[in-house]
Amino acid sequence: MDGSRIPQVTQDENARDLAARYAPIILADEREPFSIVAVGYTIFDREEVSLSFPKRRVEWTSVGYPAVRAIEYALWWDWDIEHLYELEHVWAFIGADGAVVAVEASWHGMFGPAEVDGKPPLEGTHPVLLAQPGKHAMAATIEPFDEIREWAEQNTGRDAGKDGVLDNGLFLGRLHKTPENDAKVQAYLKQFAFTPTWQFTKRFPVTREMLLPWHILAEWIPARVAWWLTQI
Repeated sequence: MDGSRIPQVTQDENARDLAARYAPIILADEREPFSIVAVGYTIFDREEVSLSFPKRRVEWTSVGYPAVRAIEYALWWDWDIEHLYELEHVWAFIGADGAVVAVEASWHGMFGPAEVDGKPPLEGTHPVLLAQPGKHAMAATIEPFDEIREWAEQNTGRDAGKDGVLDNGLFLGRLHKTPENDAKVQAYLKQFAFTPTWQFTKRFPVTREMLLPWHILAEWIPARVAWWLTQI
């Protein structure tokens, strides 16, 4: 698979339209150096285990959401300020009338509800979330970032590139993590070190063109990582 561009594949256009209807809008720091490249989606019409988020079962009955389905969005950014490989998640839970009844989002390998005054943060049918500068953990408001601000600014400054190629096991060692590649990634990312403004003025709407079924994105990611390692 060609890692230099988003795969152009035939897919279920009705499913893609549904995913586009509820696709998230991400607000990033004014100095954010990276952007979302592609998004893998999975539509859950029943409660099941996620294939893209390890050890997560997507469910709504047990947590009291009046939902009949959920849509999972796996956001591929290429880069985290500390490493090559970046996948964050947003989940939209949909009621029988088509309204979004709840939103959940990922945060450093964890996940939880995203709410503002007890309601999902929405622009029409689209969840709206803030991305941690450089790291892209998701939150509905700035308050969670205020609590980790010193650590977060260390991430984007002196720790830029420190993890090299991230291989968390999801791709079973297919991401070519070696000392040489780690050093290349670290040198590359050091160029992007920055101090966040904490002004979330960059807007990244997930567009229909960016959406791929998760299994297609999952097949492409190792090729994308390999391609980047030839570019830096």
